Amino acid sequence: MAQIRHLYPGGNTCHGFYSFYDYMVSPQAARKIVLKGGPGVGKSTFMKKLGEDFAAAGFDIEYHWCSSDNESLDGVVIGHQQFCVLDGTSPHIVDPRFPGAVDEIINLGEFWNRTAIAKHRSEIINLSNNIARCFERAYCRLREAAMAYQEWQSYYEEARDMAAVNRNILALAQDFLPASAAPGNCRHLFAGAITPRGLVTRVESIIDSDYALYGIKGNPGSGSKTLFDHTLGILNLSSYYAEIYHNPFEPNEIDIIVLPDSKLVLLNISSPFNYMERLPSIKFKRLLDFDQFSSLSVLDLNNRLLDHARSRFNSGIDGAVSFINIAKQYHDELESYYVPAMDFESIRLARQEIFEELMQIMSNNLSKGVNIK
Repeated sequence: MAQIRHLYPGGNTCHGFYSFYDYMVSPQAARKIVLKGGPGVGKSTFMKKLGEDFAAAGFDIEYHWCSSDNESLDGVVIGHQQFCVLDGTSPHIVDPRFPGAVDEIINLGEFWNRTAIAKHRSEIINLSNNIARCFERAYCRLREAAMAYQEWQSYYEEARDMAAVNRNILALAQDFLPASAAPGNCRHLFAGAITPRGLVTRVESIIDSDYALYGIKGNPGSGSKTLFDHTLGILNLSSYYAEIYHNPFEPNEIDIIVLPDSKLVLLNISSPFNYMERLPSIKFKRLLDFDQFSSLSVLDLNNRLLDHARSRFNSGIDGAVSFINIAKQYHDELESYYVPAMDFESIRLARQEIFEELMQIMSNNLSKGVNIK
């Protein structure tokens, strides 16, 4: 049975739109197809249908979702990172790196009625400008949340016992990391996103029930960031393959490290994304609460300020979600001017040709004994 995973290659963060598109597929991929075209031209449907066709044929699929539209894809990865089809339009503009040899552009704009679209020129321009303004305002709110987050961190940094924190980081990292693991470079993505529907994750699709879970608890600034940074450093130095899932709000922090070959997971269960709600059957092999290394007397002195910082952080996130939701409504209206002008039957035929072509490559690899699933 095909394994289906749900990931995010980019996100709406406190630094604006943040992309890990370069990690969507391995540089050794046999084929990468970049879709171009405006909103509503069928890019997401193209990728969904292609993924469904390959999943029905038994191939593993990764759906890489759009952080600004809960129903839209930014990409689909087929097999063992053999093929990738992705949206190469703004804000994640992608151009071929090895044109013809690996990468190919399919412009779905070739299948539209330009005259029909041009009739709505002013509406399209106004809606596009409104969408841009909404995201500017959303990112302002996320920057406000980041300032509150930094203040929140500062109170726990002041209160923490660094000697105790460091001892536990060294001990847990040593316990978590195996003596050997699958070689390779780390792959960086998001397991969730700040979307029009709020904070969303499908982390259960990337962590199987038989994985050993090392859980980390603690407020920002209590020590978890140092642990993840230390662990990533060792993985890089050891050239071990790992999946690194960054915090969808602050991508400079890590929420999850997965070692698929060893079936090990290091997970921050204090993340605002509340991953454990999606992992009810996972049991902890070890759980470390960094808050226990914080001085309660120091925290008590700053209790009122702490509550205020948390409140401002949550307000910033809520405000950003509201603006992203409004942008989605404008985007839906924008698509309504493109959808009637599209020749979707011709797009379906083009997608079928791509499916048959990629299946032929898959069949050739199978005959050579290449692992493609």
